Amino acid sequence: EVCGNLKDKEPALLTRERHRRHAAGCLVALDSFLEAQGSMPIELAAEELRVAARELGRVVGAIDVEEVLDVLFRDFCIGK
Repeated sequence: EVCGNLKDKEPALLTRERHRRHAAGCLVALDSFLEAQGSMPIELAAEELRVAARELGRVVGAIDVEEVLDVLFRDFCIGK
């Protein structure tokens, strides 16, 4: 078990509005994936999972390489 017995634990508390917003976005994407299992094309199912992972990554501080490159090219005018 990675987290141990979670039944005896208190639920996680998200104190920041930004964290709550991204956690909610993650849940919406996961719900969409689970509700449409089997009826959704594999590409759309993968997109729902990607969105969920991205939202969760924003809560835990994961950095996406594409986002870094977007900021570099947009804000620092590299390549002009």
